[in-house]
Amino acid sequence: MSGNETPVDNTALTEKELDHFKNKLVDEQKDAENKINELEKSLEEIEANKGDRASSSAHHQGNLGSWEEQRETKYTLIEKQKKKLEKIKVALDRIETGNYGTCVVTGDRIQKERLEIMPYAVHSVDAMEGNIEPDEKERLSVNEATD
Repeated sequence: MSGNETPVDNTALTEKELDHFKNKLVDEQKDAENKINELEKSLEEIEANKGDRASSSAHHQGNLGSWEEQRETKYTLIEKQKKKLEKIKVALDRIETGNYGTCVVTGDRIQKERLEIMPYAVHSVDAMEGNIEPDEKERLSVNEATD
């Protein structure tokens, strides 16, 4: 095995694979930041036009409700993107510390296919589906590490 194919620290991934996932994470990070900016701009437009709508003689209660719903939807989407950014930051930190690709619950490898789809995943499929024995869950509890 060459130096580029050896696992780094606690991860079973090679440096080449880690670089690949780091690039995916950076791309996802940029995408999420762009979406937040677009949503915030759209929200500003809704807020700027709010006064016009409220003073309009043709305003209707249903239209005002619809605009309010759009506003709430934008806020919800912004929050989802912010949470995604937090997960991405954690994943990038895990790459730096050598724990990327390792389930935080079971300590097992996270499947590469899962990481390709969701590069910021911190749980294996088994942990997400609850397919580990209760004794293992208790033994590998995240709370235990913080006590």
